[in-house]
Amino acid sequence: MPYALFEKEYRLSRTFPTATDVWRCAEDCGLVIDNVDGGQRLDDGYAIRPCAPDGTEALGSTSDRITQKV
Repeated sequence: MPYALFEKEYRLSRTFPTATDVWRCAEDCGLVIDNVDGGQRLDDGYAIRPCAPDGTEALGSTSDRITQKV
């Protein structure tokens, strides 16, 4: 099952094969913040969710990870 990064109900990223891959994408984009307990979480309003495949899961390129919101 592929995963993507969402803000509310809008998908922001291409699909990735695992949730861990999406987490790395979010980190690269500055969307991961530190908790007071030393852990990390996504910034408010963002979530990693399963989604329908879009054919890009197997791509190795890290460019164009986050789509521009319209």
